[in-house]
Amino acid sequence: MQIKKPYDYKIYVAGYFQAGKTTLIHSLDKKAFSIDKPLKGLYRGEESSTTVGFDLGTILWCRPNMGSSGVITNLEDYNENPEDYKDMIINRIELKGGPGQLHFKPVREHVIKDSQGILFVIDSSDINVIGNAITLLAESRVLLGFDIPIIIIANKQDLADANPPDMVSNILGETTYGASAKENFGVKEALISLLNKIVREPVQKEPIPEIQEA
Repeated sequence: MQIKKPYDYKIYVAGYFQAGKTTLIHSLDKKAFSIDKPLKGLYRGEESSTTVGFDLGTILWCRPNMGSSGVITNLEDYNENPEDYKDMIINRIELKGGPGQLHFKPVREHVIKDSQGILFVIDSSDINVIGNAITLLAESRVLLGFDIPIIIIANKQDLADANPPDMVSNILGETTYGASAKENFGVKEALISLLNKIVREPVQKEPIPEIQEA
């Protein structure tokens, strides 16, 4: 059976240029879609790209009950192992990412619409860009409201020169999780924390369905 309701929650993945937003979304949804372009030359010794439109992914939040933190999975794993999620509360989550360069503000204003929470990604190995990150964080609050739930990710904790999450938290004044989107650790925990901040109303429990990929 196909779920006709598109999404239960919409999360905006924000952050400055090269913070790792696209990598994060693709680490959660291997079939995520991005409108980007290659960067000229190498970025920190590697070929890279930058988002010029948006990143779009879909994941599922699966919980045995309303008080549980649950787990994050993707559509493919869910449909391959439906019995693992039998009798769980299943919420469909849209992840939307916008370009981080400051001059792309008109694009971000469109992408951010209707989001219920912000997963804000910081390149913890490049604290010199923290001023631009603060600008984007303030912009997001203006667009979505100053009470919008926010979780900060101090990304790239796999790098030797990464600054600790506590340092980022002290600067930005928000709960911060250490993570590495590239190595796929810490991201799901941060997302679950954000979803728990967003939840306001009980979710109706329904029989486990098969979710068709778009």
